[in-house]
Amino acid sequence: MSLVISRRRRADINVVPLIDVMVVLVFFLLLSGRFEQARTMAIVPPTASSGASGSAATTVVVGVDREGKFYLEGKEIAFAELEKSLVAQALKSPGTEVVIVADERSLTGAAVHALDAVAKAGLKPRLQTRQPR
Repeated sequence: MSLVISRRRRADINVVPLIDVMVVLVFFLLLSGRFEQARTMAIVPPTASSGASGSAATTVVVGVDREGKFYLEGKEIAFAELEKSLVAQALKSPGTEVVIVADERSLTGAAVHALDAVAKAGLKPRLQTRQPR
């Protein structure tokens, strides 16, 4: 018979499950941020030092993204439908101001088409810019 009693070592904390949970949380946050970004328009207006700051009394906002897609009040719309909507808006209220928000890397032709559609409808076009840094 042995008189020596062996003591058990203290239990180690296993950090592998903690790391697994943290990796899953990081992936979830990254993916949810990407989906939120897909729902918003990623438009960066060009800079202009002489432009006035945008007024808060605008009625209609037309957006043009990098690919030349048109947006009316944040919803994607075809160019023909945009023209019809602007004419309908001009008939409803002739003094409406239309702010055109075009991405600085967008094709110039798309922004000019939007300006032309606003002018044909008889509305007041405004092109939104941002202050240089």
